[in-house]
Amino acid sequence: MIRDMASEEAAFLQEMLYAALAWRPDVELPPKEWVLEHPQVVVFHKNWGRDGDTALVAEESGRLIGAVWYRHFTESEHGEGYVDDETPELAIAVVEGSRARGVGGSLMQQMHERARREGVARISLSVDAENPAKRLYARLGYVEYELGDGLGRMILDLA
Repeated sequence: MIRDMASEEAAFLQEMLYAALAWRPDVELPPKEWVLEHPQVVVFHKNWGRDGDTALVAEESGRLIGAVWYRHFTESEHGEGYVDDETPELAIAVVEGSRARGVGGSLMQQMHERARREGVARISLSVDAENPAKRLYARLGYVEYELGDGLGRMILDLA
């Protein structure tokens, strides 16, 4: 089941943010607490619930197994997927053991529908070139944005 994330589930969003950053099985990240406070990461979760913040979670047998969320940023405070103030940046993660089962694709598709209903024209994200999730994003219609800038940005036109 995919549903809106409840405000009391914000800690799960942080857990999923860390999981999204730890996509390389051969690379060990520093402790979660340190990573989540890094300036390039904290912008994705600090003061969650501000105007425009949108998150969905996937739940199976009463257990949260994935999350997708987006947030609007500004020129002065943003993630690597920043395009402009009107284009929210999306992040997604699925817990280990629930990947490769269509959970991520379902989360993304439902988030795209949600964004359309809310009048969002396009969504951006940032993904490393080697990340297998990049294939999912391309299948869903995301295209590379300003290729060669080193940020791995992709956008999806929701019109």
